[in-house]
Amino acid sequence: MGTSDAKQTTTCNSGIITNSIDFKGMRTAVILSTFLMAAGTALKALPVGNDLNSWLIPIGLFLNGCAYAMTAVGATVLSETWFPPSQRATATVIYIISAAAGGALVFIVGPAVVPEPIVLCDNITWSMNSNCSEQNKRYINSYEVHEGLKVLNVTECSISVLLFISVILHFPNKPPQPPSVTANTQRLGLVEGFKTALRQWRFWHLALCCAIPASVFSAWITTTEVVLHPFGISQKEAGWMSFSGAIGGTLFGMVLSRLSDVFYRKMKIIMMVMFSIATVSFLLFILILIKVLSNEHWSFYFTYIAACVVTLGTQPLYYEIACENLFPVSEAVISGLLGFLNIVSNTLFLLVTIIPNIGTMWLNWAVFVTSLLSVVVLYLFKEEYRRMDIDLPVSQSEDSKL
Repeated sequence: MGTSDAKQTTTCNSGIITNSIDFKGMRTAVILSTFLMAAGTALKALPVGNDLNSWLIPIGLFLNGCAYAMTAVGATVLSETWFPPSQRATATVIYIISAAAGGALVFIVGPAVVPEPIVLCDNITWSMNSNCSEQNKRYINSYEVHEGLKVLNVTECSISVLLFISVILHFPNKPPQPPSVTANTQRLGLVEGFKTALRQWRFWHLALCCAIPASVFSAWITTTEVVLHPFGISQKEAGWMSFSGAIGGTLFGMVLSRLSDVFYRKMKIIMMVMFSIATVSFLLFILILIKVLSNEHWSFYFTYIAACVVTLGTQPLYYEIACENLFPVSEAVISGLLGFLNIVSNTLFLLVTIIPNIGTMWLNWAVFVTSLLSVVVLYLFKEEYRRMDIDLPVSQSEDSKL
C-alpha cells in the first residue's frame, strides 16, 4: 500500500470507518478494510494491456488508500476492547508501528524484486544528472522490470486475499469478557462525540502537539532522498537510512510502550523526554549538514537514525494520551479526528514544497521546530487519566505516583 496514496484517500474514508466501528464493531470495519485492500491489489495485478492499466492502477491505489483508514482509526479501539489497562499502550503502539515496519520494507523489497530500469542515451548509459531527449532514450531491461512488477503485484494481491479470508473466518468484535470496566462502558454517540471533542480546548491542545509535528515528520522522512541529495547522499544510501530509522522506531516503540504501561500516569513525562532527545538529534543533524559540526560519517548516520527512532517510537502514544483525556468520547472518534488533522497538516506542508526555488533545507528546520513545539506544548498540557481512574484500584493509582 503506497503511503502517499493512502494519506490522500484516508480522509474520504476515515468517517466511514469510524461510523462502522461505532455502530457495527471492529469486525465489520476490518472486513471492509481488508476487502478494499484485496480489491485494490487485485486491480493492480490484472494481466491487461497498458491502456487499461492506466485506469485500473489509480483505482487500485485509491482503494488501498481507503483501506489505510483502518490503521489510523482502529488502534485505540482494539487496545481498549481487548486489553487491560496494563497492556493498552503496548497494544496501541504495536498496532500503529506495524504500519511503519511495513513501510520500511518498501525500501528493500521493491528494489530486490523489481530491477532498476537501465536506460541508454545514444548508446551510453543514461544518468539522472545528464540531459537526454525521450526520443534518444532506450530501455534495455524493460522485460525484466515488467516481470518483476508482475511478481510484486501478484504477491501483494495473494497476501491481501489471504488476509481478507482469514478475517472472514475468524475476527470477533470483542472478547467473551471485557478486560476492564471502561471496555464495557457506553461511549458518546458519533455526532455527540465529535461535538464534545471539538468543543474542548484539551483536544486542540493535543492536536497542536500531535497533528502538526507528526505530519511534518512524516512528510520529511518520505522526502529524505530529495532533502539529502544536495549534500551528496545517494538515493540508495538515503533509503537505507530511512529503513534503519523505521525498523529502529518499531523496536523502540515496543520498549517505550511497555515502559508507559509499567509506569502508570507517567506518559506525558516519557513523551517529553523522548521528544527532547529527538529535538536535540534533529538539531545536531542540521548542524552537521550546514558544516557547523564536523561531518563524521558515524555522527551523520547516528543523529538521523536516532531522531527517526525516537520520533516514530513515541508518536503512537499521542493516541493513547488523547483517549485517556477525552473519555468518554469514543476511541474511534478521537483517532479519526487526530488522523484527519494529521493528513490535512501533511497535505498543507507538502503543498509548500511546490513553491518555486524554495529549496529543501527548510524541511530540516521545519521538522526540528515542530519537534521542539511538541516538547513546549506538552509541558503546558495538564494531563488527566480518566479511563485509568475508573479501571485501576486506588492502591495501584497511588503506587504509580511513587
